[in-house]
Amino acid sequence: MSKLTFASLSFNSANTPVSDQFDDIYFSTQDGLAESQYVFQEGNQLWQKWQTHQSPAFIIAETGFGTGLNFLTVAEKFRQFRTEFPNSKVERLYFISFEKFPLTSAQLAEVHRNYPQFAKFSENLTACWQPRQTGCQRYHFDNIYLDIWFGEIAENLPQLGDLYTSTIDAWFLDGFSPDKNPEMWNEHLYQQMFRLTKNGGTFATFTASSNVRRGLQSAGFEVYKRKGFGKKREMLWGEKPLNSELQSPRFPYFYAKNETEQNDIAIIGGGVASLFLALSLLEKGKKVTLYCKDEMPAMNASGNLQGAIYPQLSDDDERNVRFYIHCFDYALQRLAQLKQEVEFEHNLSGVVLYAYNEKTEKKLFKIAEQTDDETLFKLSSATELSEKLGLPVPNGGAFIPQGGWLSPVQFVRNGFAYLQSKGLNIVLNHKVENLEFVEGNWQWQTEEKTFKHQTVVLANGHTLNDFSQANGIPLYPVRGEVSQIPTTESLQKFKCVLCYDGYLTPISKNGTHCIGASHIRDNAETHFSLAEHQENIAKLQQNMTACDWTQSIDYSENLAKVGIRAALRDRVPMVGAVHNFEAQKIQYANLYNQLRRKQAVENAQIFANLYLVNGLASRGLTTAPLLGELLASLIANEPVPISEDIWHNLSPNRTWMRKLLKGSQIK
Repeated sequence: MSKLTFASLSFNSANTPVSDQFDDIYFSTQDGLAESQYVFQEGNQLWQKWQTHQSPAFIIAETGFGTGLNFLTVAEKFRQFRTEFPNSKVERLYFISFEKFPLTSAQLAEVHRNYPQFAKFSENLTACWQPRQTGCQRYHFDNIYLDIWFGEIAENLPQLGDLYTSTIDAWFLDGFSPDKNPEMWNEHLYQQMFRLTKNGGTFATFTASSNVRRGLQSAGFEVYKRKGFGKKREMLWGEKPLNSELQSPRFPYFYAKNETEQNDIAIIGGGVASLFLALSLLEKGKKVTLYCKDEMPAMNASGNLQGAIYPQLSDDDERNVRFYIHCFDYALQRLAQLKQEVEFEHNLSGVVLYAYNEKTEKKLFKIAEQTDDETLFKLSSATELSEKLGLPVPNGGAFIPQGGWLSPVQFVRNGFAYLQSKGLNIVLNHKVENLEFVEGNWQWQTEEKTFKHQTVVLANGHTLNDFSQANGIPLYPVRGEVSQIPTTESLQKFKCVLCYDGYLTPISKNGTHCIGASHIRDNAETHFSLAEHQENIAKLQQNMTACDWTQSIDYSENLAKVGIRAALRDRVPMVGAVHNFEAQKIQYANLYNQLRRKQAVENAQIFANLYLVNGLASRGLTTAPLLGELLASLIANEPVPISEDIWHNLSPNRTWMRKLLKGSQIK
């Protein structure tokens, strides 16, 4: 995992922030706010562009987030624009910024104190600002989206990938000056800019450097000069010519893009994945209907009384680790937003990962070396863990300070009730069967009527393969029984989630704890099992040897919740367009030789306007928020909140494509 280096910040005599790394000021000593408005907003003619823009999203990209002043000023200006032009076609602003040396939350707050007009934006940003690793982190401000790509811009720009080709409307070129930061101002940046910019898209920058001008011109931009801000004589701005040759994104063989606008969307499934997808789609202005086969949502795996939320950190797969950390940070932000609107029991008091044997201890040490971030994952002694838990344990392990637990059943049901107030339509006791694509719509029939929707998302967990379109996806059910036990005098002292070869939660408001969970693969039975119930307790007592407080547990009431999880062997979910397995078997029968001979490869054949989000297994609380935002962004054809290498790894056809890439045949 690539570790970030934070900015070293000082202030000059004019109280202007200075980067110690680059020995350069973050903005003009005269008036940083006025400079930002003049150079970037007026240089790109944003106010005029917004009035004539013909799509619901406007996309700005920036080189160098710095103190965030450019974002704050343009976000406030966009709010003003939406107030003055409420019927404008532009409904959402995406601000994509790159930052190699991020400031800390405290440093941002210190700088922003000089701009009280942005207090609300700053408060929302600094509350969830915690850069942890390279890659993209999305922050929400209602209809304004801020994507910060942490790390080297040369590495991050290609990770925007084919989805971003010819999509960016305006650039703010605002890295430190070319003389002080030559690594950024280079041919690679200008070529990537040109690839990513729409025809007619513009850029503006404070510099008038001849090297910058020539580099942009060489990439294909038309470049002009205008008067610089304050004492600066000149600055540059320019545009990508309207008649530039259209650069068709060459999507890889494991992805295909739906080009049609999709506004009427049906989601099949009533769990946490559906909840967050519906939230993100509604935020992007879509009409959403949810179909649930049960009498109420959260009747299956999302129906537990308590569930842990923390990242799944592996010691053998760096990309998966990055995915789960992105998910965890995004989930914390979303939960903080939703708890203002949705009532649910929760306590993010931390998660203890207990080293119950030597193998686990070695794994935790290796994870600590890879993550190297104690705000995320901290090795801890037995004494430290005992203090965190509130009860004595003989072994050490690790502590995830920002993890914890919440009540999935409360959160999902109350969350859906909140989304209904925002326009979500929910149809209960309705099992969708026999999906067919007829004349541009997906439809199915009951005895009473025919249901039609432009777009359908399969979020129905372990029953995914009931739909013929999902053929070929190796999803399997995992039965999990979670035991519920009454508290004891000792367990009332329990302060955070304990994970071993199972888990134990702190006390809930109803005076119980959850102990889980059994793991029976390829089993979708939902009856209570006394044997699994007893095994849950036995596993706790065996893993927590020498802990007297485990011996007084009363499990005689035989209370438990059974849920069926949907799992995949490679330990990450699937999200995206549903791929046509039978068609791709033929389409890519000779893929291995085509790639070896460097021949062109067709785009993948998919089912039009059919998507899925599935395989969340036991990590739904952590992964569902980001997966929902990713899929909603794909459906809306708007910027996605994650790097291309990670979301390609979530592709629904990845399992059979891996075989084909090795030259193996699929059946």
